[in-house]
Amino acid sequence: MPLEIPLSQVRAAKAGDATATAELLRLVWPNAYRIAWSILQERGAAEDAAQDACARVLTALSGLRRSERFAPWFYWIVVNESRARLRSVAREVSLESGLSRENAASADDEATRAGRIDLRRALAALDPDLRLAVVLRYYFGLSSTEIARIVRASPVTVRWRLMIARRRLRTLLEEPRSLSNLQPEAEGA
Repeated sequence: MPLEIPLSQVRAAKAGDATATAELLRLVWPNAYRIAWSILQERGAAEDAAQDACARVLTALSGLRRSERFAPWFYWIVVNESRARLRSVAREVSLESGLSRENAASADDEATRAGRIDLRRALAALDPDLRLAVVLRYYFGLSSTEIARIVRASPVTVRWRLMIARRRLRTLLEEPRSLSNLQPEAEGA
């Protein structure tokens, strides 16, 4: 769902109105969490990243030049915070997380054998850049141009990522058995 915040709300928050700032945070929180979760795929990490992004928005809001560009600017901050956390988590792989992933994988295998198709797992199997493009386009309704500004890529690159993601999702969802054999794609592909 697209972020719809009245321009007057952003301007009042920029001017230092505490009530407007609190309301702005209330309005952006659900989307911040959804974007962070789409990248991190873990509730606690997504909450932390969304919280850090909201804090960063508060400290940087006065520097926002054009209030009407708040939504893409906000999304960019959430994406960057989430990616930073993802890189950090990737460096801190522990035995405990490896074991919990094994348990989740075996539960996923059972669900697949039972014939249930799970869009969430298919999305989780995508490279983070592809998954982010899909989430911003189809969950938040952003155009390829808006997504390009957020992820700092060209609109052509965004459209290419969406095309590749749709093909991969189609394959995964048409062949449920492929979900059980899925290996997460390497980051940065």
